[in-house]
Formats: sequence, C-alpha cells, structure tokens
Amino acid sequence: MDVLCIGEALIDFVSRERGVTLVTAEQFTAAPGGAPANVAAGLAKLGRHARLIATVGNDAFGRKITHELNRVGVDCKLHIDPNHFTTLAFVKLGAEGDRDFEFSSGAHDYLTPDQVDADEVREALMLHYGSISLRAPDSREATIKAIQIAKEAGILCSCDPNWRADLWPDQAAGRAAILEAVAYADILKISDADLAFLAPDHQDDFATALDAVGFRGQLVAVTLGANGAWYRAGKITGQVPSPHVQVVETTGSGDAFVAALLDCLLARNLAIDTLDAPELERIVHRACAAGALTATGYGAIPSLPDPAGIDALLRMVGVNGR
Repeated sequence: MDVLCIGEALIDFVSRERGVTLVTAEQFTAAPGGAPANVAAGLAKLGRHARLIATVGNDAFGRKITHELNRVGVDCKLHIDPNHFTTLAFVKLGAEGDRDFEFSSGAHDYLTPDQVDADEVREALMLHYGSISLRAPDSREATIKAIQIAKEAGILCSCDPNWRADLWPDQAAGRAAILEAVAYADILKISDADLAFLAPDHQDDFATALDAVGFRGQLVAVTLGANGAWYRAGKITGQVPSPHVQVVETTGSGDAFVAALLDCLLARNLAIDTLDAPELERIVHRACAAGALTATGYGAIPSLPDPAGIDALLRMVGVNGR
C-alpha cells in the first residue's frame, strides 16, 4: 500500500450559485468529499494504492461515498455507524469560487480506536491525516493511535490541517488540535490562511511562522490559492505560481495538491533529503497544477485530475512538471 488516509468522509453539498447565502441558494451539487477521502481519491486517480479508514452512516449518503470511492479505485475501509447519519457539509461559493462551509456533523466523529488495525498502518509507506478527526474523543483517539503506530514503524506522516471554524465551538481547542497535528508531521501542506490562524504574529514570514507552530518535519508547502505555493525542504526554499484556469469552485483543490505532492515523492522513493532545488520546483509545480484543475469543476472527487490532465496543463503553461 502506498498511502493510508484516515479521517472524515462526508457529502459536500456545493452551491451552484455564487454570491448567495445557503438560505437563498436553490441549486446544489452533492459530491462525496472530506479531506482525507479526497486525498485518497486523488492518489487513486494518479495510479497509487490508497486506502481510506473512515466512518459513514447506514444511509444513502454513506453508500454514495462508498460507491464513488470504489469507482475511482480507492481501497475503502469504511466503517458503518448504525447510530449516526453520514456527515454533511454545505458549501457556499463566493464571487471568485472561494468557499464558506457549514457542517451537519455525524458519523465521522465516531471512528473508534479498535477500527484502526496496527498491521494495516504498518503496511503503508505513508500515513495521511488532517485535524478535523481530532475534534471528537473517539475519532481523536483513533487518529492519534494511527499516528503513533506509524511513528514507531518509521512511516512518514503527512498532514493537511484544514481549519473549519464551524466545527470548533472552542477555537482555542481547535488551534491546540491543529498544532498537535502539525507537530507529528514529516510532510505538511498548509494554506496561508490556516498558517496565519496558527501564527498570527508572523503572517509575513512563512519560515518564522512554521517555526512558531512547531513544525520540525522534512517538507512543507504553504498553498497560496491562485498565487501558487511556497515550499521548504531542508535549506531549500522556493515559490511557484499556479497555472491560470477558469475557476468554478475550489473544493478539494488543496487535497489534489496533497495527492500530487505525495505521488511525486513516492515516485522518488520518499527520499526527500536527496531532492535538489530544480526537482523540488518541478514537484510543487505539478502539485499546483493538480490543485488548479480541481477548481475547474463542481465537487472535489469528480474534479480530481489524472496524470494526463496534469501533464497537459503543464505543457500549456510551458512548465516541466516531471
């Protein structure tokens, strides 16, 4: 197995109308999502063996998630919770395709530690997780268990700490959970907005901000939306732009970035310390292209790109992304 992803799997109801509220919106696209699920799907579309550990409800939405993930090739380990409905997220679009979320929390909070098999974690080359699964006692214990097993086995840990204020009534608790998630990570993808939330006193200096939040891993990419990404591995730092695309909505773009980043690292045998500056630049260009392509459609998983799509976009913008 290449990557084991653990965390939330849910249904995104994405508004097809911009500049309206969720109260007045009338048209929605229902698409399976959740950051770890999206990363698993993105990796599967890129030809990797990705497995997802998550919990869904015993309902049509849970079955929809299972069907879609199986369809794109994810090795699903979805646990069915008979007592809680599948988690739903309602996504409102801004004028530029940016989003606000409101959640109806459900089964994703009830992933339990006994559903994390130590041998399964040890089969993976990498473990990927976020921070949303750290908000509830059961899923937090399950996630930490997987991380600790991975750490003890020498498996690289990848983290994308998605801050969703609607899910954290206590913002201080949410910040503490994200800082914990970041501290475990060998590979970190974080948005500039999330980094600013964690380190508000260092918004203009990514390197200082990352030191302030306790990241001590091997590789970090700070995504900047349409402006691309800043990155650091060891003493190498750089920034690349994102290809210009016609943005429909950006749900899953960061997850596509993660999937492409991890795919590139796997192609290089996870030897991050051997990567030189040109190679790192190519890797991050490719990740940015994957994120940009995902923003051209509604819903994350349906819009995640395959290798041919990424190659085509990079050729269009004259970038060597291999």
